[in-house]
Amino acid sequence: MPSRVATAAIKGASAPIALSCPTGTRSLRPCAISPPTVVTQPCGIQVTTPSVSLALSSSPARTNRRASDYLFFQESFYNLRHHHHYHQHHHHHRQSISMDTTLAKLFSNNDQWVDAVNKADPDFFEKSAQGQSPKVLWLGCSDSRVPESVLTASRPGDIFVHRNIANQIHPDDDSVLSVITYAVEVVGIEHILVVGHTNCGGALACLEAASGKIAPPTTPLARWLAPLTSLARSLDLQGASTPKAIRKLVEENVRVQVANVVNATPVRAAWESGRKNLWVHGLVYDLETGRLNDLGITQGSFTR
Repeated sequence: MPSRVATAAIKGASAPIALSCPTGTRSLRPCAISPPTVVTQPCGIQVTTPSVSLALSSSPARTNRRASDYLFFQESFYNLRHHHHYHQHHHHHRQSISMDTTLAKLFSNNDQWVDAVNKADPDFFEKSAQGQSPKVLWLGCSDSRVPESVLTASRPGDIFVHRNIANQIHPDDDSVLSVITYAVEVVGIEHILVVGHTNCGGALACLEAASGKIAPPTTPLARWLAPLTSLARSLDLQGASTPKAIRKLVEENVRVQVANVVNATPVRAAWESGRKNLWVHGLVYDLETGRLNDLGITQGSFTR
């Protein structure tokens, strides 16, 4: 089971210390972290910004901005979700598009979100168009229930992202390797997060495949998941219930993918060149609670 308690190296502290907040003690390490802040939503709900999301910032200015950022974007979210109807803003470039209700709602939500953001921060989109400087690369699963920006209360531009089925980092996959290379060498990210999640459909499929006869994969999905299926076969999961077996496989999968990231050429080259501010973390997102959990397997130049 992943630990719900993690340590963080605080600037100026003589030793790693645990940070506590009402939602639990959770943080990535090492980075500068501010105490949790309670903000009140427009609908009256109080939300405590967790230390994990605060830890995704590396500069004091960005960290101190986190509570206002959370309120800024979540206010837009609540405004959309709690309206009884959608205002129809049909811009000229969409009038020729024939849309069903699902797509129409997406465009309507987008219009309202833009309006809300422009009202709260008129310069936001202009500044966003000038470039990006995220400090975090998120390597996660494609599952729609694990939206990295939402669950970390982050702004557009805060997180560089690559997601695929079952958060796989294959050593020969140019797609993920190109993302890692660009993130490390061009964007200048400092934290690489490999994030699995509970109740992963890919993990369940691999558990079922591992219990059958060994045969060459014949579909793109089976070929993609073949390494995870092999991992499932290597684990002693025969006596475990399905939920426990899935959780075990999810956690072991994150450990394997962290190792793959650590051995990736751009990461090794950065460390070998003397770069100190590049870390690789393994996390698991708990769908049942909404919590990010640190597996405590962080790798960096200090561990080499």
